[in-house]
Amino acid sequence: MRRALDVAYEMRTVEAVRKDILDAVKPLDPVTLPLMDAWGCVLFEDAIAPYDIPTFASSAMDGFAVRAEDVAAAGESPVILRRVGSAFIGKTPDAQVGPGEAMWIATGAPVPPGADCIAPKEDVTAEPDKVTVNKAFKSGMFVRPPGQDLKEGDVVVPGGKILSGPELGNLSTAGFGAVTVYPKVRVCVVSTGDELVEPGTKPAFGQIPDGNGFTISGNLRELGIAPVRPPIVPDDEDLLRNLFVSRAPEVDVFISSGGMSVGDLDVVKKVVSELGRIDSYKVAMQPGMPQAFGVVEGRTYFGLPGNPVSVFVSFELFIRPALLKMMGRTDLFRPVITASIDEEMEGLPDKTRYSRVFVYSENGAWRARSTGPAASNLLGTVVKANGLAVIPPGDHAVNAGDQVRVQLFRPMEQVQG
Repeated sequence: MRRALDVAYEMRTVEAVRKDILDAVKPLDPVTLPLMDAWGCVLFEDAIAPYDIPTFASSAMDGFAVRAEDVAAAGESPVILRRVGSAFIGKTPDAQVGPGEAMWIATGAPVPPGADCIAPKEDVTAEPDKVTVNKAFKSGMFVRPPGQDLKEGDVVVPGGKILSGPELGNLSTAGFGAVTVYPKVRVCVVSTGDELVEPGTKPAFGQIPDGNGFTISGNLRELGIAPVRPPIVPDDEDLLRNLFVSRAPEVDVFISSGGMSVGDLDVVKKVVSELGRIDSYKVAMQPGMPQAFGVVEGRTYFGLPGNPVSVFVSFELFIRPALLKMMGRTDLFRPVITASIDEEMEGLPDKTRYSRVFVYSENGAWRARSTGPAASNLLGTVVKANGLAVIPPGDHAVNAGDQVRVQLFRPMEQVQG
């Protein structure tokens, strides 16, 4: 950690603070999980095929398993073969195919011994004891050979890959019932303050529903993390201390919001500094200047500002990439595009402004329009947006038509313009 709670605060850049945080956090220790529980996790190391996949030759069509040499003349005139046995999925064929013979076979069924190609049913006239093949087929036609998908020793899924449906399917096909992965981070969202009430509860005068806790929890779920969200804790040091101590064994990270302003003697700062260590920053950004990062009860701690938009922007810039790194991810940052803005956006002399915008395409080019005022309490401006326009420090405004960098935070089709 760079500095303790009681030192003077200096204004620092977003990049410097983010680098400190990313240098401090490390990937979690790998764990072995049942395959289904590993969905969304990053595979720790290459998964190697223990055998050929598929392990046997199978039919790609419903039809008849035949010998290519027997049907070679069918291109000139139909060939009549004696019908023997059947081959069904999941079962050993009940006979083999000899000279002048054909066996009914289902798609995916093992190719019987003796046969080397499949005559699809539409090219065959079938009778109870014989079949007439109306077309010639070469050896290997409509046969899926052993090892067509993977050979023994091939990489089934490479280490570092995020496990989604196709990866789980490939691993299961290769016989993996469990895999070693970087686990998902366990995060406790701490909501504190005498002024907070649970949503759905009628607030008394001066009270507000806990919106920040739900913003943070929703952002966590987007990362595949199921947040731990204890009941709201009032401004009571003993109750807050008990929360950190009791929850620490079951989580990897604590996140709280509010009470991070410079000089603020909020109980969260006090308790965290007693149970661990906290660094407080003034970051040259708007919204979200006051930030805190540290360790409490041996767990990583993030302290966010209290305003709703500040919480969202701070999570995007600092917490999201840190959690991804802890889960073994290397794609830590959101995509950034360049767009032409529709209206003037005022800059700040000494801070980077992150303006909420809606990005859309027009005539093959990206454009961005503001979704509302810059005030950090207006969370509705984020609801309407899909990106954050990055307005660098300076005394001048960015004019309509200028090109700006925009950090996207969700697919554009998820927002209605």
